[in-house]
Amino acid sequence: MSAKYNSLVFRTELEATWAAFFDLAGWRWSVNPEPVENWAPDFRVSFDCGHSECGGSHSLLIAVLPLSKIDDFGNHPCKQYFFGGWDPEKNAPTISEDGSAVFGTNPTATYWEISHGAGGGAEDVHFRVDNANELWEKAKSLVENCA
Repeated sequence: MSAKYNSLVFRTELEATWAAFFDLAGWRWSVNPEPVENWAPDFRVSFDCGHSECGGSHSLLIAVLPLSKIDDFGNHPCKQYFFGGWDPEKNAPTISEDGSAVFGTNPTATYWEISHGAGGGAEDVHFRVDNANELWEKAKSLVENCA
């Protein structure tokens, strides 16, 4: 069933809730960015980063699925583009974003890997948003189901 947030209609209530969450967290977002090979991301987001090596922000391509555990995403194509999606066969990046991410039914069911500062690694929404659970509850209240 479709849902509405901020006068925009989304395919699902979960996508609309994530859009509301991104706004509340101060993340910049766009819906349905260009497909990447065999995957059509649901969102492109960017968020600020204070590390001098990071250029001021990070960006992710995100798949949103109604799953409550990261392991349930299995071999979804979004899990192929960590650390900028470097393709060793082509010796080139496969996406221009810092990485790709899986976003499930709540902030705990999120995961991505990006280069960050002098290192990098696994992150989730709680790594970036201190009050993620509070914002998630507020985001849910901002979404309307469409008839």
